[in-house]
Amino acid sequence: MSWRTPFLTSLHSRDIREKSHDSFISAYTRLANRTSNPTTTSPTSDPTNPLAPDQQLISDLLEAQTSKGLLQSQLAAAQAEVVSLQGQIKALEKVARDKEKLERRNADLESEGRAKSRAIQDLQDEMLTLTVELNVLADKEQATRKENEDLVQRWMDFAETRAEVMNRASNWE
Repeated sequence: MSWRTPFLTSLHSRDIREKSHDSFISAYTRLANRTSNPTTTSPTSDPTNPLAPDQQLISDLLEAQTSKGLLQSQLAAAQAEVVSLQGQIKALEKVARDKEKLERRNADLESEGRAKSRAIQDLQDEMLTLTVELNVLADKEQATRKENEDLVQRWMDFAETRAEVMNRASNWE
């Protein structure tokens, strides 16, 4: 979920809340404007005299109410912004946690990869050692076969010679 969704939701709810009072605000503004602009045709008004104390109070009240309305709308906007910023902060914190998890997982996978690489290297070394050992044993086997053949041939030659000697001695020839 992106940070925009809570932000847009907050803006929408603020708009609905503020627009529901538009008719009251406009009616009050019209009333305030009518009361702040009294007619100057009254017999007691003198353009050179300052405003009467009541009129001054009304003017101050209208100005205070107008500034109060502006401040309230600014406060509502600031509160909406605070809410949206809090949502953004939560989203950023979640992203930071996800980033930390991914970094840990990446480190674990790199470590696992290094361990597997070492295991493969060890297996390759073992295979090379066994291949050399197999070659040495094959050479020994071949040498032993050759020696065995030589011994058998010598024994056969000896047995043949002995048989001939025995045959000559017994006059079988």
